[in-house]
Amino acid sequence: MADSPDVLTFVSPRRNLIFLLVICVLFTAMGVVVLVLAPTKTLNLIVGVAAIGFFGAGGGYSLVRQWRRSTVLVADDEGIRITDAGRIPWADVDRIGVTSDGLGIRLRRYDTFLSTCPAGTEHTATSLRAARTRNSGYDLVFAARLLGRPAGEAARDLQRRRPAA
Repeated sequence: MADSPDVLTFVSPRRNLIFLLVICVLFTAMGVVVLVLAPTKTLNLIVGVAAIGFFGAGGGYSLVRQWRRSTVLVADDEGIRITDAGRIPWADVDRIGVTSDGLGIRLRRYDTFLSTCPAGTEHTATSLRAARTRNSGYDLVFAARLLGRPAGEAARDLQRRRPAA
Protein backbone atom coordinates (compact mmCIF):
# COMPACT_ATOMS: atom_id res chain seq x y z
CA MET A 1 0.00 0.00 0.00
CA ALA A 2 2.74 2.52 0.87
CA ASP A 3 4.43 2.01 -2.51
CA SER A 4 1.54 3.42 -4.56
CA PRO A 5 1.77 7.08 -5.59
CA ASP A 6 -1.97 7.42 -4.94
CA VAL A 7 -1.61 6.84 -1.20
CA LEU A 8 -2.41 9.80 1.04
CA THR A 9 -0.51 9.72 4.33
CA PHE A 10 -1.01 11.95 7.36
CA VAL A 11 2.11 12.13 9.54
CA SER A 12 2.35 14.00 12.85
CA PRO A 13 4.89 16.80 12.88
CA ARG A 14 8.19 15.45 14.15
CA ARG A 15 9.81 18.70 15.34
CA ASN A 16 9.07 17.85 18.99
CA LEU A 17 10.78 14.50 18.53
CA ILE A 18 13.85 16.21 17.10
CA PHE A 19 13.90 18.56 20.09
CA LEU A 20 13.66 15.53 22.41
CA LEU A 21 16.53 13.88 20.52
CA VAL A 22 18.76 16.92 21.05
CA ILE A 23 17.96 16.97 24.79
CA CYS A 24 18.67 13.24 25.13
CA VAL A 25 21.98 13.55 23.28
CA LEU A 26 23.06 16.48 25.46
CA PHE A 27 22.26 14.74 28.75
CA THR A 28 23.85 11.48 27.57
CA ALA A 29 27.00 13.40 26.62
CA MET A 30 27.00 15.06 30.04
CA GLY A 31 26.79 11.62 31.64
CA VAL A 32 29.78 10.45 29.59
CA VAL A 33 31.77 13.57 30.56
CA VAL A 34 31.00 12.99 34.26
CA LEU A 35 32.25 9.40 33.96
CA VAL A 36 35.40 10.39 32.06
CA LEU A 37 36.36 13.20 34.46
CA ALA A 38 36.04 11.24 37.70
CA PRO A 39 35.18 7.56 37.17
CA THR A 40 36.32 6.51 40.65
CA LYS A 41 34.00 8.73 42.69
CA THR A 42 30.80 6.92 43.65
CA LEU A 43 28.46 9.88 43.12
CA ASN A 44 29.91 10.61 39.67
CA LEU A 45 29.61 6.94 38.74
CA ILE A 46 25.95 6.85 39.80
CA VAL A 47 25.05 10.15 38.09
CA GLY A 48 26.95 9.32 34.89
CA VAL A 49 25.51 5.82 34.51
CA ALA A 50 22.01 7.08 35.37
CA ALA A 51 22.21 9.85 32.75
CA ILE A 52 23.50 7.47 30.08
CA GLY A 53 20.90 4.84 30.94
CA PHE A 54 17.92 7.15 31.26
CA PHE A 55 18.59 9.61 28.44
CA GLY A 56 20.69 7.38 26.17
CA ALA A 57 18.94 4.03 26.33
CA GLY A 58 15.50 5.12 27.55
CA GLY A 59 15.35 8.23 25.40
CA GLY A 60 16.53 6.32 22.33
CA TYR A 61 13.93 3.60 22.82
CA SER A 62 11.18 6.18 23.33
CA LEU A 63 12.20 8.20 20.28
CA VAL A 64 12.22 5.16 17.98
CA ARG A 65 8.75 4.10 19.15
CA GLN A 66 7.28 7.57 18.79
CA TRP A 67 8.88 8.11 15.36
CA ARG A 68 7.36 4.85 14.08
CA ARG A 69 3.93 5.75 15.46
CA SER A 70 3.85 9.25 13.97
CA THR A 71 1.85 8.12 10.92
CA VAL A 72 -1.77 8.78 11.88
CA LEU A 73 -3.84 7.94 8.76
CA VAL A 74 -3.17 6.30 5.42
CA ALA A 75 -5.79 6.53 2.66
CA ASP A 76 -5.69 4.49 -0.56
CA ASP A 77 -8.12 3.01 -3.10
CA GLU A 78 -9.52 0.56 -0.55
CA GLY A 79 -10.15 2.93 2.34
CA ILE A 80 -8.57 4.56 5.36
CA ARG A 81 -6.14 2.78 7.68
CA ILE A 82 -5.83 4.28 11.14
CA THR A 83 -2.54 3.53 12.85
CA ASP A 84 -3.02 1.34 15.94
CA ALA A 85 -6.77 1.14 15.33
CA GLY A 86 -8.15 -0.47 12.19
CA ARG A 87 -9.20 -0.12 8.59
CA ILE A 88 -12.29 1.62 7.20
CA PRO A 89 -13.38 0.73 3.66
CA TRP A 90 -14.62 3.69 1.63
CA ALA A 91 -18.07 2.06 1.47
CA ASP A 92 -18.31 2.41 5.26
CA VAL A 93 -17.35 6.12 5.28
CA ASP A 94 -20.50 8.22 5.44
CA ARG A 95 -19.00 11.68 5.79
CA ILE A 96 -15.66 13.43 6.22
CA GLY A 97 -15.58 16.91 7.67
CA VAL A 98 -14.25 19.33 10.25
CA THR A 99 -15.25 19.65 13.89
CA SER A 100 -14.15 22.19 16.46
CA ASP A 101 -11.51 19.64 17.53
CA GLY A 102 -10.16 18.57 14.14
CA LEU A 103 -10.82 16.13 11.29
CA GLY A 104 -14.00 14.08 11.69
CA ILE A 105 -15.00 10.79 10.06
CA ARG A 106 -18.56 9.47 10.31
CA LEU A 107 -19.11 5.78 9.61
CA ARG A 108 -22.11 4.09 8.01
CA ARG A 109 -21.25 0.73 9.59
CA TYR A 110 -18.87 -0.18 12.39
CA ASP A 111 -18.43 -3.90 11.58
CA THR A 112 -15.37 -3.82 9.30
CA PHE A 113 -13.59 -1.18 11.34
CA LEU A 114 -14.14 -3.00 14.63
CA SER A 115 -13.15 -6.38 13.14
CA THR A 116 -9.82 -4.94 11.95
CA CYS A 117 -9.02 -3.21 15.26
CA PRO A 118 -6.25 -4.92 17.22
CA ALA A 119 -7.14 -6.67 20.46
CA GLY A 120 -7.31 -4.35 23.41
CA THR A 121 -8.29 -1.24 21.45
CA GLU A 122 -10.68 1.20 23.08
CA HIS A 123 -13.07 1.23 20.11
CA THR A 124 -16.41 -0.52 20.48
CA ALA A 125 -19.76 0.12 18.84
CA THR A 126 -20.93 1.76 22.07
CA SER A 127 -17.88 4.02 22.32
CA LEU A 128 -18.22 5.07 18.67
CA ARG A 129 -21.91 5.95 19.16
CA ALA A 130 -21.00 7.95 22.28
CA ALA A 131 -18.26 9.75 20.35
CA ARG A 132 -20.78 10.64 17.65
CA THR A 133 -22.95 12.51 20.13
CA ARG A 134 -19.91 14.28 21.60
CA ASN A 135 -18.16 15.16 18.33
CA SER A 136 -20.73 16.97 16.18
CA GLY A 137 -21.95 13.74 14.57
CA TYR A 138 -18.53 12.21 13.81
CA ASP A 139 -17.48 8.81 15.14
CA LEU A 140 -13.74 9.41 14.87
CA VAL A 141 -12.02 12.75 15.39
CA PHE A 142 -8.31 13.50 14.88
CA ALA A 143 -6.82 16.69 16.30
CA ALA A 144 -5.29 18.96 13.67
CA ARG A 145 -1.96 18.97 15.57
CA LEU A 146 -1.68 15.22 14.87
CA LEU A 147 -2.32 15.57 11.14
CA GLY A 148 0.49 17.93 10.22
CA ARG A 149 -1.95 20.26 8.44
CA PRO A 150 -5.14 22.20 9.22
CA ALA A 151 -8.24 20.03 9.69
CA GLY A 152 -10.05 21.66 6.75
CA GLU A 153 -7.17 20.89 4.42
CA ALA A 154 -6.98 17.31 5.72
CA ALA A 155 -10.72 16.84 5.12
CA ARG A 156 -10.42 18.19 1.55
CA ASP A 157 -7.43 15.94 0.86
CA LEU A 158 -9.31 12.87 2.12
CA GLN A 159 -12.40 13.79 0.06
CA ARG A 160 -10.26 14.13 -3.06
CA ARG A 161 -8.60 10.78 -2.34
CA ARG A 162 -11.97 9.05 -1.93
CA PRO A 163 -12.89 7.10 -5.06
CA ALA A 164 -16.00 8.24 -6.93
CA ALA A 165 -19.00 6.16 -6.01
